[in-house]
Amino acid sequence: MSFNNLLDLYKVDRSQVSFKHVESKELLPFANNIEKLRLEIQKKYDQDEELLEVLNLLKTIFFRLVSSISPYNQVINEGIRTQLNDRFRRSKSSYPDLFKNVLTPIGISYKQVMEAPANYLYEHLFTLINKKAAVGLKIALISKRALSSDEKDMLNSEIKTYVKMKYYTENSFRKDNETFDEVIYLGNPNYFHDYVKNTFKGKSLTFISYDIFTNSIHPKKVFADIDQKGVHSTIFQHVTIGKAKTNKTEMTIDEKESIISAVNKVVEQQRNQQGTQDLVEACIVYLENERFLFAPKDSKIRIFSPNEKEDFINQKSFKDVEEDEYIVIRNERDTKLIAEIADTDILKRNAEKYRNMQHEWKRKLRYNVEKKGLKKVSDILMKKHKIKTASMASVRSWCNEDSIYPRELDKILKVFKYDSKEIKTICEVMRNIQNAHRTAGRLISRKLMNEISNSIVMALQEKGFYTFESKEFNGASFNIERVVSIDHSTHLIGQHNLMKPMSIYD
Repeated sequence: MSFNNLLDLYKVDRSQVSFKHVESKELLPFANNIEKLRLEIQKKYDQDEELLEVLNLLKTIFFRLVSSISPYNQVINEGIRTQLNDRFRRSKSSYPDLFKNVLTPIGISYKQVMEAPANYLYEHLFTLINKKAAVGLKIALISKRALSSDEKDMLNSEIKTYVKMKYYTENSFRKDNETFDEVIYLGNPNYFHDYVKNTFKGKSLTFISYDIFTNSIHPKKVFADIDQKGVHSTIFQHVTIGKAKTNKTEMTIDEKESIISAVNKVVEQQRNQQGTQDLVEACIVYLENERFLFAPKDSKIRIFSPNEKEDFINQKSFKDVEEDEYIVIRNERDTKLIAEIADTDILKRNAEKYRNMQHEWKRKLRYNVEKKGLKKVSDILMKKHKIKTASMASVRSWCNEDSIYPRELDKILKVFKYDSKEIKTICEVMRNIQNAHRTAGRLISRKLMNEISNSIVMALQEKGFYTFESKEFNGASFNIERVVSIDHSTHLIGQHNLMKPMSIYD
C-alpha cells in the first residue's frame, strides 16, 4: 500500500459524478420479454421449477450481454446456446401456450440482439474516453467482471494512445489507493456495492449503463440517527451529482439469483451422488468473475500477500481466511508430478520395489471389485471382517493410485491372506511412500512459491486472479484468486470438486 496514494485520495477536494445512458433498441425488448416470463411464472405456473430454470438461464444470458463490451454475437458461448435450445424444445411440448405467447417473442428478441451490428456499450465507451482524452490523462475503468485480454486490446486500439488507462475489477479498485483524473464504471451504481457511492477516487466519475436501467445516486445521510445532535456526514460535501437517468424497464441487474442457482445445482449433484465417492464437509468461497469454489472446512489455505517484502506465501486455517485475501490454488492435484518427484528425489533406489508392493495389494483389491462388485466387496469387508472404514466410497478410493496408506490397511491385507510379517512390511513401505509424497508436495510447492514475485500485482488488480506457470516444473501451475465473500454453511462435497474454481455460467 502506497502512503502517498493514500494522501492523494484525501487531496481530491472536488468530484463531479455523471450518468450516461446507452440506447439499445435490441436489448430493451429482450429485457421486457424476460420480465414478462418472470411474471407469468409467478402468476400462472406456481413457480414451476422447470420454467424457473429457463428464466435463470435467460437472465444469465442477459447479464452477460449487458456487462460485456464484446460484440453481442461473441458474448454467449456454444454451451449456453445449446442449453437454451434444449430448454426451449422441452418447454414447447410441456407448455405450448406459454411457448407461443411468451417464449417465442423472447426467442425472436434474442435473435435480434445476436444480429445487432456491434456492441453499443463499447461504442459509447471509447467515444466517451476519446472525447475526454488529453495528454497524460489518467483513467480508471472499473467493471464487475474482469475484461478479457481481447476486450482490452480491442478498446486500446480505439482510444488515443496518450491516455493512461488502467483496468480494475470492482474489488481490486476498492483495495487500491491510487487516484485518477477520470473514473469510469461499466454499469449503474446499484450494479456495484455501496463503496462506489461514497468513495470518489477521481475528479470526474462516470457511470455508463444501458437505458434499460435507472442510473443514479441518491446521497444518504450516513449519520441520520444522530444528526439532531449536530453530527453530520461530509462524504458528499464537495461532490456534484449529475442528473439521474431513469430506466425503461422493470428489470434490474441482480445476478444473485443466478449465482445461488448455480451453486445449488452443484450441491444437489453432490447430494445425489452420495455413496459413490468420498464426501467432505466444505464451505462456499465466492471468487471474482462470477466464480466460486468449495473449500474443506478443516483445511489449510495458502494466502498470497503481495505487500510483504519477502514471504509472499503463508498458510492459515480456512476458518481464518477473510474477504479480499488472495488464496493460492493448484490448478490440478498434480498426482503424477508428485509421484515422479517422490520416486526420483526421495525414495530413489527403493522406488521400484516399493511401487511393486503397492501395485500388488491394489491388484488383489481391484480383482475382487471387478469380480464381485463394489457393493459386495464393501459389505464383506465391513460386516464379515469388521473393517469400519470400508464404505463403497472408500473401497473405490483404495483402488485408485491416489490412495496409498488406508487407515485399516493391516486388516485389508489380512483379508488377502498376507501373513503378519508381510503385513508389517507392506504397511511400513506404504507409510514411507505416503511420507515421500508429502515431502515431494512440499518441495514442489516451495519451488513454485520461490518463482513468484510481487510483480504480478498489476495483473491481479486488473483481473482479480492470476495464473502462474512454473518454469522449473513443466506444466505445473496454480491460480491466485481474490476472495470476494465466504458462505460458512456446510455442504457435503466430493473430493474431486474441492478447491476447484467453477463458473456460474457452466
